[in-house]
Amino acid sequence: MVRQNPPEVGRITVPRTARYWSIGPVDTAAKGTLYALHGYGQLAEYFIRKFQPMADAGWRVVAPEGGHRFYLKGTDGRVGASWMTKEDRLSDIQDYITFLDRLRGAIDHEEGTPEVLLGFSQGVATALRWMALGTRGAGSWQGAIAHSGVIPPDLPGRGSALASAPDLHLIAGKADPYITDVERGFRSSEELWREGGGQIDRVHRHMFDGGHSVDATTVLKAIGHMIGAWDSPNFET
Repeated sequence: MVRQNPPEVGRITVPRTARYWSIGPVDTAAKGTLYALHGYGQLAEYFIRKFQPMADAGWRVVAPEGGHRFYLKGTDGRVGASWMTKEDRLSDIQDYITFLDRLRGAIDHEEGTPEVLLGFSQGVATALRWMALGTRGAGSWQGAIAHSGVIPPDLPGRGSALASAPDLHLIAGKADPYITDVERGFRSSEELWREGGGQIDRVHRHMFDGGHSVDATTVLKAIGHMIGAWDSPNFET
């Protein structure tokens, strides 16, 4: 029997097309830009519709789409997307950070207007890794929102760019089936944020009466807290 070497993995970097969706004011300059990263099995085209209230309030919303598209059931029908799986995860993380960095650089935004980063569900880990590892650094954001998701345990440690991270707003639904104990989830997220180098006194909690879905009213409240006084008293925190 001829002795054979075990298979060896190889990797090459290739150009590919990534897409995103955006909405915002048409006739006036945007107050700022909200980057909204979707959850597992969602498509940006439909996810961004949940943020129409932000566009109506004068914000431009940009929703990038994860590079892993797949059929949600079987081999046809509805399609969803995800940001990564456990398989070759480090390569996937680097790929989506490169995509998001290039997208942010390509977006034509008004100089001096705030930029806020939001992740929903699986998008929370994606957003915070981007904040920590992106080329512009955590300090380039005016705020971050972790909506119904988990802080990733692999954020860079103390002394990293997260030391300059902005306020982090945690949002969770009281009836979210993926969260057994909202208070415990908040404490766990705060601890992971602290371990990653973020400032614990800049973390804010929000709960709403709902499940695993985007709550636009709470998001607007969080943005109002980050940016300053909001136009309507309904959005005060």
